[in-house]
Amino acid sequence: MEGKEMVMEEGLATQTQTQTQRQAHQQESKDPKHFLSLLLNFTLVLLGAGGPFLLRVYFIHGGSRKWLSSWLQMGAGWPVLLLPLSISYRRRHQHNTKLLSITPRLAGACSVLGLLFGLDCYLFAYSSAYLPVSTSSILFSTQLAFTALFAFFIVRQRFTPYSVNSIILLTLGSVALGLKSGNDRPEGVSSAQYLIGFVMTLAAAALYGLLIPLTQLVYEKSKLKITFPLLMEVSLVISFFSGGLCLVGMLVNKDFQAIPREAREFGLGESKYYILIVCDAIIWQVCNVGLYGLLLYASALLAGVGTAVLVPLIQLLGVILLHEKLDQLKGLALALSIWGFASYLYGEHRQMKKMKKMKKMKDTAALELPSRQ
Repeated sequence: MEGKEMVMEEGLATQTQTQTQRQAHQQESKDPKHFLSLLLNFTLVLLGAGGPFLLRVYFIHGGSRKWLSSWLQMGAGWPVLLLPLSISYRRRHQHNTKLLSITPRLAGACSVLGLLFGLDCYLFAYSSAYLPVSTSSILFSTQLAFTALFAFFIVRQRFTPYSVNSIILLTLGSVALGLKSGNDRPEGVSSAQYLIGFVMTLAAAALYGLLIPLTQLVYEKSKLKITFPLLMEVSLVISFFSGGLCLVGMLVNKDFQAIPREAREFGLGESKYYILIVCDAIIWQVCNVGLYGLLLYASALLAGVGTAVLVPLIQLLGVILLHEKLDQLKGLALALSIWGFASYLYGEHRQMKKMKKMKKMKDTAALELPSRQ
């Protein structure tokens, strides 16, 4: 009995600590610096619209290495993080503070997450080879529904009517797209390949929706304060291990031997092949840092919404630059995606106003209490 009571007490203590940490996040959200951090990370996510677009350009003009394209999404851009980290470490050394923010336990958990993110990148890269970028982006927006579902069970995510409405609208957009699947099949892609791409995109969305709240849970269990160096270190560990998985796949698939030949035969030219690869890797890395920032500074649901926001941007890039068709159902799916995102933003605006009003009432009550005494 005493053992059971101790386990229950430990569980209650852990739950209390987690709730306290989330309340601290809510208090921080009123800080202008915290708002600017969220705005910066959201901007980084928006820049990530170029990632799926360049990935589709790679496949359209003769690229076919799926493990290479997976590596570009998570593992190839990690050197971008070294400059800000080196500046941060230099400042820490000057102030005689601890060099690393990340703990061994958190680093171990992030390494496992990195391997799973690497698998998710492979699923998305495989689907990108067979689907138009506008189609795959809308399908991948279903990750918000998966994120909401898993966040409810894993991190006890609270929902408002507006966030629920947002999830429903974004999911309906993907369903509308599925009603006409196959009619926008690219030339040279068979019906079976198109179907595989369709299924692989949904699988990637489901796995991504699971990994986002898992990452939030891992951070909450670490009980560390969010800092810029910690965000960079988490991003670096995840990128390193996800990239490691993709590199193993590239070695097994003999991608390194095939890359020079693929570059020579690339439709846009050999030099542009390497430029495209480098730019795509950097854009994906910038986007990933923004997503981790939204996740750690706010919540898994906001990170999922940030990913869903990319849908209309990728749609426009695909239609304008790749001349992909924008039929009625795809236009409906795009409209539902924009409506869903607007619903979420409005709900967050209402929630912030409500929190400010409650804080004002508490402050007023606190001022009136001494006068009554």
